[in-house]
Amino acid sequence: MKNTFVHLRVHSNFSLAEGMLSFDYLSKFCRNNLQPAIAITDTSNMFGALEFSLEMVSKGIQPIIGIQVNIAESNENEIDVGEVVLIAKNEIGYKNLLALTSQLNNNIDYKKFITWQNLKNHNDGLILLTGGIETGFIGKPASLENTTLVTKRLKILKKLFQDNLYIELQRHGLKNQIISEKILIDAAENFNLPIVATNDCFFETPQKFNSHQVLTCIDKGLTISSSNRRLLTAEHYLKDSSSMISLFKDIPEAIENTIVIAKRCSYFAKTHKPILPKYPGLKDISENDFLYKISEEGLKGRINCLNKKFTTEEELKYFKRLKLELSIINEMGFSGYFLIVYDFIKWSKDNNIPVGPGRGSGAGSIVAWALNITDLDPIKWGLLFERFLNPERVSMPDFDIDFCQDRREEVIQYVRNRYGHDRVAQIITFGSLQAKAAIRDVGRVMEMPYGHVDKIAKLIPFIPSKPMTIKEAIESEDALKQEISENEQVEQLIKTAIDLEGLNRHASTHAAGLVIGDKPLSELVPLYKFNEEEIPATQFNMKFVEKAGLVKFDFLGLKTLTILSKAEMLIKAKDKKFNLSDVSLDDKKTFQMLSSGSTTGVFQLESAGMKDVLIGLKPDRFEDIIAVVSLYRPGPMENIPTYINRKHGKEEIAYMHPDLEEILDETYGIFIYQEQVLRAAQILANFSLGSADILRRAMGKKDKNEMFEQKQSFLLGAKKKNINESKATEIFDQISAFAGYGFNKSHAAAYALIAYQTAWIKCNHPEEFFASMMTVEYNNNEKLSIFVEDLKKNNISILPPCINNSSYSFIIQKLNNNPLSIRYSLSALKNIGHEAVQKIIDVRNDKGNFESLDDFLNKVPYSLLTKKLLESLIMSGSFDCLDINRNKLFNSIDLILNYSNSIEKEKISNQQNLFNETDNNQLFINLPETYNWGEEEKLNNEFLSLGFYLSSHPLNLFLDVLNEIQIIKSSEILENPSNYTRKNIKLSGLVFKLQKRQSPRGKWATFQLNDLGGNCEVTLYSDTLLNYEHHLNQKKPILIDAELKTDSNQGIRIIAKRIMLLEEYILQNKFDLILTLNDQSSIIDINLITQSLKSGKSNIFIKFIVDKKIIQINICENVKLSTSLLDDFSKIKNINNIKYSLN
Repeated sequence: MKNTFVHLRVHSNFSLAEGMLSFDYLSKFCRNNLQPAIAITDTSNMFGALEFSLEMVSKGIQPIIGIQVNIAESNENEIDVGEVVLIAKNEIGYKNLLALTSQLNNNIDYKKFITWQNLKNHNDGLILLTGGIETGFIGKPASLENTTLVTKRLKILKKLFQDNLYIELQRHGLKNQIISEKILIDAAENFNLPIVATNDCFFETPQKFNSHQVLTCIDKGLTISSSNRRLLTAEHYLKDSSSMISLFKDIPEAIENTIVIAKRCSYFAKTHKPILPKYPGLKDISENDFLYKISEEGLKGRINCLNKKFTTEEELKYFKRLKLELSIINEMGFSGYFLIVYDFIKWSKDNNIPVGPGRGSGAGSIVAWALNITDLDPIKWGLLFERFLNPERVSMPDFDIDFCQDRREEVIQYVRNRYGHDRVAQIITFGSLQAKAAIRDVGRVMEMPYGHVDKIAKLIPFIPSKPMTIKEAIESEDALKQEISENEQVEQLIKTAIDLEGLNRHASTHAAGLVIGDKPLSELVPLYKFNEEEIPATQFNMKFVEKAGLVKFDFLGLKTLTILSKAEMLIKAKDKKFNLSDVSLDDKKTFQMLSSGSTTGVFQLESAGMKDVLIGLKPDRFEDIIAVVSLYRPGPMENIPTYINRKHGKEEIAYMHPDLEEILDETYGIFIYQEQVLRAAQILANFSLGSADILRRAMGKKDKNEMFEQKQSFLLGAKKKNINESKATEIFDQISAFAGYGFNKSHAAAYALIAYQTAWIKCNHPEEFFASMMTVEYNNNEKLSIFVEDLKKNNISILPPCINNSSYSFIIQKLNNNPLSIRYSLSALKNIGHEAVQKIIDVRNDKGNFESLDDFLNKVPYSLLTKKLLESLIMSGSFDCLDINRNKLFNSIDLILNYSNSIEKEKISNQQNLFNETDNNQLFINLPETYNWGEEEKLNNEFLSLGFYLSSHPLNLFLDVLNEIQIIKSSEILENPSNYTRKNIKLSGLVFKLQKRQSPRGKWATFQLNDLGGNCEVTLYSDTLLNYEHHLNQKKPILIDAELKTDSNQGIRIIAKRIMLLEEYILQNKFDLILTLNDQSSIIDINLITQSLKSGKSNIFIKFIVDKKIIQINICENVKLSTSLLDDFSKIKNINNIKYSLN
């Protein structure tokens, strides 16, 4: 072993924004360099400990588990901090590492160091290396020639670690290392301590040094020229044994001691079989027996509640399935798992927290149904238990539970209280540097112009399903190759970005997963805490936390459950007996609505493509909803036309074998569900359902060896069923082709149920549906605008926001004898804040409606009023009930705020305000009178406050024009795209969110078009963009000639071919202008404006009422219209309406 060296200080890429070494590279390096062992010593974490251990052991290399941490000389003084390496030499040491890193990352003050007391409590089984010159506990004072501090610190370390303490030497060619080395060697002799050589490795080779320098700048927001960036050397790479031996040839013992330490280390992180906490509160009964008891009772309750009288034989079928499942659950040791899930779902339902009907394969368990974990009868709907828990393939069951997103945290808090705060944790996830981000980050650090870097990044094709690497992009994109070949700086940018691509950049938490242990989790895995309020997270990610034996429970927040819950409460206000779970699954009205494609807001069924499918499908049974949820995905979508045609008798139903009819009848002979694969293998080849599930998984993985074995088993089984080999081969191959994208019916059925319930409420209680939906989506302006359009289609009025009538939610209101309407929420206004709205409404509820602006200012505290809040309330029309002149209020905001402040001060000083003796409808300081906003300005300000047009739309002025042109609304296109595909269409609206892009083919752009039907995205390619770009920034209505294209990957695309301003079209054609007046007093002002008009093709009419008769007069003939003319008219008092009309 004399020619061998072991690295004891290695930073993997789990040393975030610091290390560049992957475990795959480390294992190959050790094999190639005949290094028998290697350590991992990431900075302040053990993120990779288990993954590293498994990778090294699988390659025959000894893993050594360590961590680089800061320790403090005292318990409190952060100044006395320095880094050391702690290495676990046995299981006790590993557990102490777990404790120390968990305490380090759960430190209440978030000081990233280990206190001396913690080190004293947890040093057994640990080896300590004293640290380098940069920040080392011993190495840094040595480099500063502070021998007094070196001696002081070594005394306390020697007392604590005795023969487990090593003086660390590093040689990177730094001057300070030469200074420190003599002091460290002398100290080793004085304290009789061994010395050890380390290299503090961060990257693979010296050639990766520059890339590493860039990496260290990314996280800190620095650039390559920053004076305060961290400076390492090109020598901080993973050196081979001969290099290290040569480097320390004058101190061979420093090399030999790396082998000594490796031999002393006998423990590494290991996998563990599942660890489940005991179900609390059981006395004199086992978990297995208790599960059997409550499952049997639950199933009896379920059967009694079904709207069906069961025969003895049918009931026996249910209890036989229950008994079979329970025997498998008990045999596999998962009774506790089911009880834990049952426990927190029961608590949730007892506390009226909405829980989903099931998710994933768990809905296939009759035990879960009996325990109210799921809500779908698995026998009725043909759901299989073996798809969830396979006795022939031992793996953990995995219930994914959906909760109302507003109350999900309550369930998690219950679980923490029930099982112990120290036994429940979130699961960490790691975000890596992807291709585009790597290029942008590297470009910033290299101080390249942002525009140029962004252009390069955009040359990487965006493929969400399979993100392309930079190397792959270079192979496929000629424009990228050209940039690299023509520009040395770009070449360096790309080279560096390739080096950094895929490295872990940051840590966050899994969106839904929690683990629950049978003891404090810090005894099982290292923990990490992001901030004081958050639940700690495991330092192992989901894959490796499960390998460590911890069982994951998914607590998902589903927005639709919140919507359904709110709607159910609104319905119960008028029908106390209403229960959503009792809703019939064969409501004809609901299926008629689905068949019409009116599914905006309906869970899983609201996309434009899905609406198109529903219109063709004409679903009339719940099974159709399950099928369409399963089919509407890339791959299976190809079967949708066949399913529709067979359903409606336009295509003959065919089965590959007569015996398949019983399992494919409900899907018209088409394989749609994974469960059908299992049943087919069972029926045709005598597979057990467990073996059939293994077959399904093999088909999905496309593993050639496993597939060959499975195929032989299938052919053998089929032969026993008298199916000849050629037919059996044909069936196997067809099933295999399907199995790769077959859908889990248990999951589809559960989500189909939520979809149906959402549709049922929309159809039967539309006001409650929209009020709930819009309340939940209150901060999503785009969705609100879609719902407003849908309200209009459903003949439901949307009332504008009002300071006296609106609430923090969207509410149902009935005005006089009018039908029910939806009142717009104040919380949905921009720049106002949910909390401020709540407090203002609390004031209104407590002190009564606001009778005037004065009354509002007297009742609402000054502390709640801000300039942005008042602007939003005024622009949205929320103050119209107090003062109709929005412009007057808007221009007086500073005056209003000052006045409110003076009221507040007088209240504080407890003086009587002179204001109280004045007219209650008069402000103490009069607001200056001014004209009100015209229609266009009013609408534009409403848009700024709401995010869309509510009371009217700028295009309403042009209705006759648009009808003449035969404009198509965006909503019509999105609801029935097949009616317009590959056809030339005309659209009109206003441009928002213009985004210019660059591709190898040239410049192109997208923008949002806001029209009378809502919003849609329009695409312009290079020639069109070049010719018409000047029209897109004028904030005026445009007219678009376009073509509609659809495909399975990109969905609906509206491609603009020609664009012009709508006013240009009007000026080129004969259209008249009609001004509707409140009275005749404004005619003089109108005449003044029209006197100087140029000649043209249009007429101007005024319309008013005299003695209940409508009078229309032509006041100008053959004049030229313009938008400036409209602006002038909009400022005239008593003009009620302006619109264009056919000449």
